[in-house]
Amino acid sequence: MKLKYNVKVITVLLSVLFLNACMYPESEEQNQMPSESQIDMVQNAVEQYQEDTDGLLPIKTVTETREYFEYQVDFDRLVPDYLDERPAISYEAGGYYQFVILDAEENPTVKLADLRITEEIRSLQLRVNGMGDHVEFEETIGPNVYKLDLDFYNLNENPTVTSPYSGGALNVYYSGGENFIVDYREEIGRIIDENNLQFETGDDVREVLYEYTPVVPIYSPEITVNENNDPIFMTNVHKSA
Repeated sequence: MKLKYNVKVITVLLSVLFLNACMYPESEEQNQMPSESQIDMVQNAVEQYQEDTDGLLPIKTVTETREYFEYQVDFDRLVPDYLDERPAISYEAGGYYQFVILDAEENPTVKLADLRITEEIRSLQLRVNGMGDHVEFEETIGPNVYKLDLDFYNLNENPTVTSPYSGGALNVYYSGGENFIVDYREEIGRIIDENNLQFETGDDVREVLYEYTPVVPIYSPEITVNENNDPIFMTNVHKSA
């Protein structure tokens, strides 16, 4: 009996360890930055396609005008001639990311948009729409940037999305342009500090996010720096400074 009991205990322990081993990488993977090799693979395919088609890009025909989404990679044009299959992290293969192309005219560069942010924003928009046509604000965060009235919308804390850069929480605010924005100032400031970067007021410093990582800052307003090189929301006054 004792031997049977020990075998059972060992079996249970091994099962728990096996489950933990399976679950941990999956949860950890959700917070990890996508591998550069995956982006490089698509970048090479895009460049080869462009070379073979006299300058054409493998992009979808979309009506999306939101920043960073104008040029989406069309994998139907790349698979199977330039890629064996769609990358596992891509939206088309059931992943979280939309592959997009920046600087399409001069230097087409493949980057990623984290669509989990889109889903979280969409959910928040539905909540707000369900509470009436007029959006209720609690306070002003910056020029043309407002915090929702949390009590009115039955929210315990300010809405956030998960940062694709650090896995932390990024605040979501409402802009005077009648849409939600994500506040990337903290992430930008971190990259500026880590790399000893210097900018001038009027520079759009969001570029550091997709120059130092493969992910673009969707739903972000323009961001510049003040006289202390700290990220702030951009206004027309800053642009003319």
